[in-house]
Amino acid sequence: MNDPTKKPGSPCYFNDDDKRLEVFEREGIGRRSAEAIAEIDVTMQRIRRGISKREFAAKLVATLGPDVDLQHLDTMGAIANWGHPSPESEVTVGLVAERLAIDPSRASRLVSEVVDKGYARRVASQADARRICLELTEAGHAFTEEFRILKWKMLARAMGKWSEDEIVTFARLLDRFSHWGRDGLAVLPKETEDAE
Repeated sequence: MNDPTKKPGSPCYFNDDDKRLEVFEREGIGRRSAEAIAEIDVTMQRIRRGISKREFAAKLVATLGPDVDLQHLDTMGAIANWGHPSPESEVTVGLVAERLAIDPSRASRLVSEVVDKGYARRVASQADARRICLELTEAGHAFTEEFRILKWKMLARAMGKWSEDEIVTFARLLDRFSHWGRDGLAVLPKETEDAE
């Protein structure tokens, strides 16, 4: 974006011998679009840092109960099946580990802590009485619901000044952008083969 306030040294500023600009031009991207993509990259780095620190989520969890941390919330979310495509009705420690992308022993420890705090319970499987499954207790449902309502309020306040068209367009474009890694990597093997 040809922003006159941008100065050399800004992460989104291109000078004529900038290697990034050369890469974008080889990919058929014009300078204005290249500067916008560079801004997206900087913004994504800021978002990644925020996600890795999870400051907002940690503050929300702290307001709800001093005995629960983000790992416990994640565990409850895995038991409740937040945002996971697998629709299994019976949740096991193994499935919690899979959903959280952690090893089974760590998942087992987290599940035990959540059970000890009274937010989840172990139940016998309806399909196989030898198998132990997990479900949230009333306290677990109440805690996770309160967290989600607070998070939704934060989102509503943050985006409340956006127009409906902006929100709908942003949602569509963000989903489309979320595939950038997969879509970008799809061309690399072909380029590698061409180079050989």
